[in-house]
Amino acid sequence: MTAAPTPAALPELGPLLGTLVASPVELPAGRAPLEEARLELLSQLFDKAGAARALLAKGDASAARAALGRAAWLEAWERAVALAARTLGQEIERRIRLAAAESRYPRKRLTASLPDAEDRRVLAARLSAAGIGLEESVALLEDPARPWDEALRRVTGELEAAWERLTATGIRELETWDRRAEVIRAWRRSWAPLLTAGTIALLLAIWLGLVLGGFLPAPGWLRPLTDWVWNL
Repeated sequence: MTAAPTPAALPELGPLLGTLVASPVELPAGRAPLEEARLELLSQLFDKAGAARALLAKGDASAARAALGRAAWLEAWERAVALAARTLGQEIERRIRLAAAESRYPRKRLTASLPDAEDRRVLAARLSAAGIGLEESVALLEDPARPWDEALRRVTGELEAAWERLTATGIRELETWDRRAEVIRAWRRSWAPLLTAGTIALLLAIWLGLVLGGFLPAPGWLRPLTDWVWNL
């Protein structure tokens, strides 16, 4: 089977990626933790596109197609997902710790409230699932019956949509953990132990005063103190 001819020049990826390449002046709170992953994704793709163009310029069309083929897109996506999961996990932990510091939440209870390894695994899986459509579309890059530039346009569109889904998933995760953080922030230490200790201390002080005043008999172990007080 004869492979479809690779175009002499690649289309610029930036315009095809749409909102994925937009750099807003001010990022919404939920998107800010994902900015590093977005930039890493774009950097990876532009580097791979540059390598493909260099190979095209040398006349090596098959190597160029491989340089920006299915594996290249999936590698860039997976790296971005891993980075997004890590930065989101760090942001979640930062927000939980900040809430705990404000309410003086007990340290042992705080440890149990932070995201654990399973929470992080589930977060990464949910972010990765946003790319299911992308994973299906990159197969078009290996279809010899489909022009390469046409396949690239389809893949870039799917990537833009996948990133929007990942962002929405990340924002939902932050909102879920923010609700937990608010519970921690609203926590207040119970006054019962302090009141109990204060009541006991007050009763002991009254009893000691009565003993030292001679109104109550002094126990044997307290005799040295009472004798010293009475001899003053």
